[in-house]
Amino acid sequence: MQKVIGLAGHIDHGKTALVKALTGVDTDRLEEEKRRGVTIDIGIAFYSDEVTFIDVPGHEKFIKNMVTGVSTVDAALLVIAADDGVMPQTREHLDILHILGIRKILVALNKSDLVEPDWLDMVSEEIANYLDERGYPDTKIIPVSAITGHGIEDLRVALDETIASIKTQDRQGVFRLPIDRVFSVKGFGTVVTGTVLSHELRKGQSVELFPQEITFPVRGLQSHHLDVDKIKFGDRGAINLGGASVEELGRGAFLGSPGMFQTGTTWVAEMSVLAHWKRPVKEADRVHLHIGTGKREARVHLLEANHCDPGQSMMVQFFFEENVSAGFKEKVVIRFLSPEETLGGAELLWAMDRRLKKQDKRLSILKALKTEDIGELINAAMEFFARPLNRREIARYLSVAESKVHTALQNAEAYKSHQDRFIKQSLFDSSVDQIHHILETYHQKEPLGKGLPREQLTELGPALREFVLASALSQGTLKNQGDLWQLSGHQGTLDSTDEQAKQKIVNIFKESNYSSPALDELKASLNSQEITVLQWMIQHKDLVRIEKDFYLLNSQIENFLEMLLSWFKENSELTVAQVREIIPTTRKYILPMLNYVERKGLLLRDGDVRRWSGDAL
Repeated sequence: MQKVIGLAGHIDHGKTALVKALTGVDTDRLEEEKRRGVTIDIGIAFYSDEVTFIDVPGHEKFIKNMVTGVSTVDAALLVIAADDGVMPQTREHLDILHILGIRKILVALNKSDLVEPDWLDMVSEEIANYLDERGYPDTKIIPVSAITGHGIEDLRVALDETIASIKTQDRQGVFRLPIDRVFSVKGFGTVVTGTVLSHELRKGQSVELFPQEITFPVRGLQSHHLDVDKIKFGDRGAINLGGASVEELGRGAFLGSPGMFQTGTTWVAEMSVLAHWKRPVKEADRVHLHIGTGKREARVHLLEANHCDPGQSMMVQFFFEENVSAGFKEKVVIRFLSPEETLGGAELLWAMDRRLKKQDKRLSILKALKTEDIGELINAAMEFFARPLNRREIARYLSVAESKVHTALQNAEAYKSHQDRFIKQSLFDSSVDQIHHILETYHQKEPLGKGLPREQLTELGPALREFVLASALSQGTLKNQGDLWQLSGHQGTLDSTDEQAKQKIVNIFKESNYSSPALDELKASLNSQEITVLQWMIQHKDLVRIEKDFYLLNSQIENFLEMLLSWFKENSELTVAQVREIIPTTRKYILPMLNYVERKGLLLRDGDVRRWSGDAL
């Protein structure tokens, strides 16, 4: 697995010369760099087949390029000139290394041939004390001279020990390569280079450009100047993209597995201010964020107070002026807008579509994201976004392979699934219990009620509420009629007062003798409780809809069928006029009744007559 060592340090302390002494490669590739003797852009050299050096600029004007260079390294070689000691860019570079989480460093005390031994000892001690204060105790300091070669072999030994101690592991399973160089090769087209931060990419696959969200085919791959079929985690890679132009690409963008990284203008993050920074970060301050190999301007919205003091950490939101793409927990460097100086760093968490209020109740979820346990992170994402999530959404929020999420979601005791979306099983169970309690109370109070609308069943947001209701409906624990919900199996019962109202309605239908009043007309003659009972009778099929708002008692329909059966035992045909001999009502009611029996498949119409088509008589 490839390992990447970044060289950092103040201008003119000899980083480029030291790389050349170690590798034989001059990383100052630009004509201007050679003319001025100043490194402007990052340079690449190969220390071995498995180790790459990235040489970064030391001048404060090129700090953006320096951040680009060290954003993808495993360890750093901090170069300090013995005749100068710790200088401004030494301090800032060390701050940036610390912010980006680079904990393995080695100091090359260059130009040691220019000072006396006593001075060398004094500078070494000062550097050791300074590194100890900044969180790098017991760092090895190797006196060297890139010009004379003194100490170079000692430095090689120390470098090899540091390289051997690097234990990197790709935990994500999704490809990502921040772009640090873009150029065009005649006959091949557009090529980008960078360090593979996770997983692998194969020739012939497709890769997505973020934040532009454009997908390109991979025509060719190189690593260490050799054509390869794939590049993997840790490799320095060059990718030939099909159909891409140099103008579309550029430093600050990255290539990744299609659809697997978040993009947005508003990001929630945890910000940390350097202890030695000179002022608090205040609400609405504008800052520069160095994200991967790019720089973006943002406004800070503090979520826990109105200012964040030096040495303090706080949950914040960054509001960018353009889309920013990043991975979950991506480390970024924050620099003051003017003058541009490094003030701290942040860990980007999730892109959002709205502004959070101070002391938002979900801050506790964000603060619990320190864990690396995939199950706990999935739970946090579900709680924070407060809606059912599918596998791909969860994978994108956590910047991991969908297969890792799939494995975790197989725990049926932890997660409830419905139509390939998931919520926590505990949330589902508690929500169903709450809905059952609300409906049980309602049914006791309103035994004849049709049910409650979904908005009254739970305080969950719309997406979670619909998931819970749909799942409970499919399980058979709830039932619904339109937007009204009841407990499955609920059958309303009538008390003595209700029974009196029911009997009143039955008598109205019986007395109408098959010429029952229209439903609206009937309701106008009843009080509210009697109307409720009427609706209960319709719901329980005591009253049956014949046509439009024409209803009959179920017993009346049964009686009518018995009359028809008796008629057809003696006759083969039946006319409307003959029906009037069976029941004393008018054509207005007879025709709907005959049509109802026809729909039931018991009568067959032939012109003006009907014939029995039910069971054999």
